[in-house]
Amino acid sequence: MGVVEAIPAYDLVYGPMPRKATVLGVSHSGTTTTTNRALARAKRAGLHTMGICGLPGSPMERIVHEILVIGSARDRSWANTMSYTAQLTSFAALAAQRGRSSNLRGPAVRELPDLVRKALKTEGAMRRSAHRVARSSRVTFLATGWDDITALEAALKIRETTGLVASGYHAEQFLHGPFLSLDRKDSIVFLLAREDRARAGEIVRALARTGAAVTTVGEAAGASIRLPPAPATLRPIVSVVPMQFLAYYAALARHENPDIMRSDNPRFRAGIEALFH
Repeated sequence: MGVVEAIPAYDLVYGPMPRKATVLGVSHSGTTTTTNRALARAKRAGLHTMGICGLPGSPMERIVHEILVIGSARDRSWANTMSYTAQLTSFAALAAQRGRSSNLRGPAVRELPDLVRKALKTEGAMRRSAHRVARSSRVTFLATGWDDITALEAALKIRETTGLVASGYHAEQFLHGPFLSLDRKDSIVFLLAREDRARAGEIVRALARTGAAVTTVGEAAGASIRLPPAPATLRPIVSVVPMQFLAYYAALARHENPDIMRSDNPRFRAGIEALFH
């Protein structure tokens, strides 16, 4: 596999277009305006275009050379949790077919359904944690390695479903400034990998001394909510599952509708509509 870059669609619409590239756009609905504009511009530039989309018959399908429909009409929640995990799995399958990484060869990818089934067993524990998170003034997600992106996704889900202030950081980065704004009304969720070792324990203890509520989730032996071990490159597909439970149950605890991205509030409707216009 050659060079792979992740570029925001906005930057492909208004910035330089790569040469001799395949441009792959991702959208659950296939109607995301900026993504489709980027794909259309890439196609006009003579590049090969592909789409990963959750629903059939979308505008994206009419733009790209190839489309992979991965979702389902059942994923009507604007939080798009099913679409997110399906997209990650599709990326893993593509990498397994075209790449050389032993971590993504057939057997590892085929084990994913069983790993996800085990991750689903965290629902009860995450539901209990959600009641504490729902009472927080802020929620911070910390992680390392491949789960760095899971921390960002978890924060996004909390914001979309509950409206709570939420952020995601690499655990070490968090100590360089953001740590200093913690207070006793904050909740912290730390995704612990097998590789984290003693340094992660030091960080958890430092966080606990601030008075903030700390929950640890992951494969590490010391995690309070355990996940099954997975290859590092596939871990985000597994570790996002308890984060999705957390966002869902925190929204219910706050009497928010987790499926509509606060579109019932006129203050936020204009921003939501801008996604599709």
